[in-house]
Amino acid sequence: MSSNYRLESRRFDLDRLYIQSTFTGGRIYNYKNQVIKVFDDDNDHINEDDARTLTKIKSLYIFLPSKLLFLNDKFCGYTLKSIDKKGKSKIIGVDKEELLDSIYSLENDIEALSRRNVVLNGLDYNDLYYNDGLYIIKPDKFIVFNRDEKDKVNDINIGQLNLLLSSLLVHELNGENIPKKSIGEFGDLFRSKDQYVSNCDYLDDLLGDSPNVKELVKRM
Repeated sequence: MSSNYRLESRRFDLDRLYIQSTFTGGRIYNYKNQVIKVFDDDNDHINEDDARTLTKIKSLYIFLPSKLLFLNDKFCGYTLKSIDKKGKSKIIGVDKEELLDSIYSLENDIEALSRRNVVLNGLDYNDLYYNDGLYIIKPDKFIVFNRDEKDKVNDINIGQLNLLLSSLLVHELNGENIPKKSIGEFGDLFRSKDQYVSNCDYLDDLLGDSPNVKELVKRM
């Protein structure tokens, strides 16, 4: 029953909220200017300790839990910033400098999480979202290492961002009238980034004088 829910220390009536959507293993409710993600599966999501760590980290471009939800005193979800769906854009058409600035800002937030030993686990390209900035919007399976390996964690996270970006860019390019060969070459080229080079710097070199990714690949 909803009366058995607790949002942090306060009893919480979940039934009064509107279900925005469902996902495999849970539901998303509208809640004020946020959402509440509720997990039905006991295992396939972030654990309470890691979620609590994330609530203490400030990030503009990575959506993180802000308050934890409990059912019968067992962790089962959290509140999260709501996605602004009105301004979503394809990143292949975003102006070069705007795109590079957004990747730079996101990588700064990733570095802040890496300093707390947070690994960006369980993501795919659908979890990257562009709206006047590039955002990671699903922390459901992030992992906090229990040992101090900040440099190693940041290398993992920047590599993960490279895979997410390349997958999203290739996905968007496949919806355009561009030869598959050119798209494949670009995807391979972007994924070949050295692990110690930022995605922002590497994409800057690839783009050269091209105004955006779409125009670059059309010229290949």
